[in-house]
Amino acid sequence: MSGYGEKAADNAVRIREYIDAHRSGIIDDLFGLMRIDSAYSEEGKDEAHPFGSGSARALSAGSALLSGYGFPVKNYDNYVITADLGEGERELDILAHLDVVPGGEGWTVTKPFVPVMTDDGVIYGRGSADDKGPAIAAIYAMRAIKELGIPLRKNVRLVLGGCEEIGLGDLEYYFEREPHARYSFSPDADYPLINAERGISGTEIIKKFSAEAADASPIRSVHAGLRRNMVPFSAVVVIDAEKGGTTVGEVASKAAEVARSHGLGLEIQTEGNIITIDVRGVGGHASSPENSLNSLTCLMEIIASLPFTDEVSRLVRGLSALYPFGVYHGESAGIDMEDDISGRISSSFNVTHYDADKCEYRAVIDSRVPAMACEENFMGPLKKALTAAGADSVEISLNPCHYVPENSEFVQKLLNAYKKVTGDADAKPFAIGGGTYVHNIDNGVAFGCAMPGVDNRMHGPDEFMMLDVLLKSIEIFAEAIISICG
Repeated sequence: MSGYGEKAADNAVRIREYIDAHRSGIIDDLFGLMRIDSAYSEEGKDEAHPFGSGSARALSAGSALLSGYGFPVKNYDNYVITADLGEGERELDILAHLDVVPGGEGWTVTKPFVPVMTDDGVIYGRGSADDKGPAIAAIYAMRAIKELGIPLRKNVRLVLGGCEEIGLGDLEYYFEREPHARYSFSPDADYPLINAERGISGTEIIKKFSAEAADASPIRSVHAGLRRNMVPFSAVVVIDAEKGGTTVGEVASKAAEVARSHGLGLEIQTEGNIITIDVRGVGGHASSPENSLNSLTCLMEIIASLPFTDEVSRLVRGLSALYPFGVYHGESAGIDMEDDISGRISSSFNVTHYDADKCEYRAVIDSRVPAMACEENFMGPLKKALTAAGADSVEISLNPCHYVPENSEFVQKLLNAYKKVTGDADAKPFAIGGGTYVHNIDNGVAFGCAMPGVDNRMHGPDEFMMLDVLLKSIEIFAEAIISICG
């Protein structure tokens, strides 16, 4: 073995021993971050706390960790914090985030912000996989290199942001003040490596009703969804059965029939002629709606199955026809498409809010579109279909696809680090529908931390991270940093 090979092998052994020695500290540091509800909030939001008090607390906790481990830390006005390792030119940015989606409902193992680890090493809690666990892996990879004295010729910077889940305002603010590194990766998705991300589209639908039309409808309210990028766990409708020319018993029977046919749960309350139906599904990430059970599209089907003829019910019936339960690729809306680089479209109806007294129905669709998507084959047909279903206003945004060639030196170095640590010699990059933190960054890829074939329930209840995957990720990231910056 050459001298270089011997040194590389020695470093790998030392890093593994370092990780083993710091196992309890890794868990403690992760749990400390996970206890902070760092979802975007209007509470405490001001110029000094642009994403609310929770996000700022998480960034402060991250700063304390990094400073305590001897890294020079800079806080960019509570948008992001950074920590640097190595001398010379900045070669690599590692981009992770400390904000999370809201805790949501449906948790069975623990509460969202009460982290626990089971006897078999499964860490449950919001942020375990997205993205506090991966952030801790990056911190400890840099810490291991630093404390073991492994030299780097170039600089690696860890950038921890505060609002990835509601857009990329944190990184936009940061990159208005700092240049990009030559390369970037974000541990905000899956292994082996993601070099192509479908475009991200949001569709906002508005329908306004006259006071007379709203008052005449048996539908008094519909509420579902917390965020566009979350498939809703719960969807609730309040119906005045008498106005619909039926009974609460008939409505309840139809609701139970539809929910049962799709394997969803149901909670029903009645008071006189008023029936409240709460459909309970399985929430999850909008980039892979096929891994969830969408409570809202099931609820829309329930409403569509009832013999109501009013304007509000006709709108819901029309939208349900475009987005039936269990259809994930926009087939019924006329937008199904696929290409070789970025894969097949996904499109998920995730948010609806309607109150009869406000006379306004609002809904939001999340779509992840391939590179071929454009006005002619996506935005135009979708707007036409939704307008025909009864919408007054349809606004569609589109953030285009992102792609880094598989044969680039950067992609190959990251893949080699993954292969070396995991032994997976056949690992290849792939495309996803999710938009990661590097979606708008040239030479940026997503790298970890979910292992192939594992659904960590990001954005859903019972989000988790396997401890052994977290520890292996530290090893992978350290190998990658040394390969790129050493």
